[in-house]
Amino acid sequence: MGQKKKINILSPVDNHLEAKLLIEEGVDELYGGYFPSYFSDYSYFLSPNQRTFKEAQMDKDELRKVIDICKSYGIPFYLTINQLYFKKSQLPLILKMAEEAVQMGVSAFIAGSIPIILHLKHNFSSIPIHISTMANVTNHYAALFYKTLGIKRITLPRGLLINEIRNIIKNSEDLEFDIFILIGKCPNVEGFCSFLHTNPHKIWPCEQYYNIKGDPEASEVQKNWQGFYRSQSCGVCGLTKLINMNIKSLKIVGRGSPTRFKLDNLKMIKEALNIVTGTKSPGLKIKLLKELYKRRFQHPCNPFCCYFPQEALS
Repeated sequence: MGQKKKINILSPVDNHLEAKLLIEEGVDELYGGYFPSYFSDYSYFLSPNQRTFKEAQMDKDELRKVIDICKSYGIPFYLTINQLYFKKSQLPLILKMAEEAVQMGVSAFIAGSIPIILHLKHNFSSIPIHISTMANVTNHYAALFYKTLGIKRITLPRGLLINEIRNIIKNSEDLEFDIFILIGKCPNVEGFCSFLHTNPHKIWPCEQYYNIKGDPEASEVQKNWQGFYRSQSCGVCGLTKLINMNIKSLKIVGRGSPTRFKLDNLKMIKEALNIVTGTKSPGLKIKLLKELYKRRFQHPCNPFCCYFPQEALS
């Protein structure tokens, strides 16, 4: 099932000014979060989009501006509504914000909760729904289940190996897939994670220093992760194989990050794709990609911050 069509780059966006900059830099698709004023009773901790801090949230006016800019350039914008757990009283508010986004011209929703997915489909049948990584689609049976719900596009979890990704795609006809490529790797299974991500300095539980008792293997993994920044995670060494799969987009993490950070990440992925498509020697590709990483983050790559360490070490 080798495909040679162009792979898109999907970037986060938090305001209309950076939307324009990212589009002019060559991004193909944008996604972001919306925290309407009528959600204020629940605080960012119970936001509808898995982000617990203000920088990753747009208000109604900003969302409209972002969507208007995207429409003017012919770039799709996807609204993230991927909170897994929500109070019953939040559901009508979630549907209200979805309706507002539809009226503005949103291209699709990104969702991970089956109840939310069903409600969105029932109320906004013309708007596509992309399955979030929070749904934890780790095999093709799960992918085909979502296909029965009318889903056509799925974001695969961060922890899958290249062969696992290939197997899911091979056995999931007529579905499109997004793969995480930069920022945000985690040692935990995101769809099952129950850690609270509320640190005001945005240092998440998997990056913090603490001891795990009773599980030597988990304790050893945590020791290796302590002190690393998920904001420097990377998967470009897997691109050589990923570009030959039926992948719709390479997804960059980073809602709530500075505009310069987003732009530099976009530039890095564009350069990585040029290296992979323009270099014949597999060994030279890996060498150049590792050099690219070092230029971007000012230190060598590390297997604990690598999405596909088997490829980087090959």
